[in-house]
Amino acid sequence: MAPTNSRLRRRIYIPVLCSMTALLWLFFKRPPPAGDLVPDYGTLHPLRPKPSLAIATLFCGESYDDDSYFDFTRVLTYQLLHDPATSLNASIPFLILVCPAAPTWQRERLRADGATIIETADLNLPGWIHTGVTRWKDQFLKLRLWEMVQYDRILYMDADTTLAGPIDSIFDEEIVKLPATTLPSRKAEIKGDEAPLPANYVFAARSNNEFTGQRDHPFPPPPTTLFSAGFWIIAPSKEMFDYLMSVTGHRRRFNPTTMEQSLLNYAFRREGAMPWMEVNYRWSATWPNLKDLEGGVVTLHEKLQWEGPVELQDLWKEKKRKMDAFFAEKS
Repeated sequence: MAPTNSRLRRRIYIPVLCSMTALLWLFFKRPPPAGDLVPDYGTLHPLRPKPSLAIATLFCGESYDDDSYFDFTRVLTYQLLHDPATSLNASIPFLILVCPAAPTWQRERLRADGATIIETADLNLPGWIHTGVTRWKDQFLKLRLWEMVQYDRILYMDADTTLAGPIDSIFDEEIVKLPATTLPSRKAEIKGDEAPLPANYVFAARSNNEFTGQRDHPFPPPPTTLFSAGFWIIAPSKEMFDYLMSVTGHRRRFNPTTMEQSLLNYAFRREGAMPWMEVNYRWSATWPNLKDLEGGVVTLHEKLQWEGPVELQDLWKEKKRKMDAFFAEKS
């Protein structure tokens, strides 16, 4: 029996539909086209003789059911502004980016402690970026630091950082003073569907001890491919801010599970056109241990109020005791 018209149509349409589906799949799965560098776009300059420098952290209220993160932020403020052993040069302000939801009384307390409070507006992030972490979107507010072009360099550190010594001279590092050139030779890593890359940049960080033994990492610690997003130095740049925000517009361009840390590790990936630079291991340690402290590491990134070696916990608790006494005497 001869095939009916409907059967003939199915025999024709089904292969055509499959072919079109395959072509669409290939179109959307293909890698983004390579882009080009724009000469002199967003060019930065070496640090001038009297630069405008700042140190910053982020405060968004409570991530826990108590005042622990508020305590971390206050103790960090005390260390940077009032503790004779670790306080900054008076010309360097300590900025606290506060999230829109941060309680007013906590903002005012931090301001009274001497910090410069920076009110931040939420970023417009696409729906594919989400995670189970409470108030995860707040972590992307760190990107606002790139908009603060009134400063030549900004060192960001998480609030749960304990100082074992002064931090000011990190701004004297050559990789901090001199911008790195974006690499045109890595053309395949310059994505044409992202905003243009600046011609040069400053982004310096520390390797993450999470990948080299965590608490049992050796000293000195070996370098890692990925850095910790709890300690980094930048040269603010609106062009870089635009680039970073453009990356968020591409689904799964980075893994949103670790939020801004994944975004920054993508943008400044070792194999990319803007590879991150590494400051000396003595500036900061994640998963800190006694060897780090004894070896002269300046900043220890850990929630030492309840985690880490007891000797390091005691160090943080002593700093909090000094802070309480300092402000009690002033009141």
